[in-house]
Amino acid sequence: MTEQHHNHFHVGQIIENHPFAAGDGAVLEMFRNDMTNVVFIGLENITEDEQQLLSQSGAEFGVLSTENGGCLVVLKLGELAFDIQFNAAVIPDEFLAQPAEDTTTLTLNMMAVDTRSNEMKVIREFSLPAEISQKMIAVVNKQREINDAMAVNAENMHLLNTISTEELLKQITLTQIQSVVAPSCSCGHDHHHHH
Repeated sequence: MTEQHHNHFHVGQIIENHPFAAGDGAVLEMFRNDMTNVVFIGLENITEDEQQLLSQSGAEFGVLSTENGGCLVVLKLGELAFDIQFNAAVIPDEFLAQPAEDTTTLTLNMMAVDTRSNEMKVIREFSLPAEISQKMIAVVNKQREINDAMAVNAENMHLLNTISTEELLKQITLTQIQSVVAPSCSCGHDHHHHH
């Protein structure tokens, strides 16, 4: 899946329809055929420092899943950690991009929006290593098997409500993930160098 669906997004763009009407958070969309694998981050009043951190700092990714299909993902950028529920059971069948069993690496786009100004502040692309890619595929298969979005949602909420972020970070193995496109200048903008 090397098609680039996100080219219509750019840093500085005003995004009216983002999922963060009610404050901060992060949303993960994966394995959909109508969009790229993307993690949206919404933070109110993103400072210069936070923008720098989001665009430049090393990133780590971890997956915690349960037998009942629950899945929390942690994306950590510098000292900012986001715990994100993931539920593939909500994807309508016609939009499911069934991952191939032999998929070794998945690409994940990260987009950070300032929820006060609705401005797109950071766009980055990461490559998820094989181990994490396999974990995510296993989660999707499990959640699709359960085939009950509400049940998976309840399991996710249970996970979120029983584990603090600190405990989650202790239980989860975070793996360094690599930026696909390293900015070649220090201005922090993505100049769309596609190789």
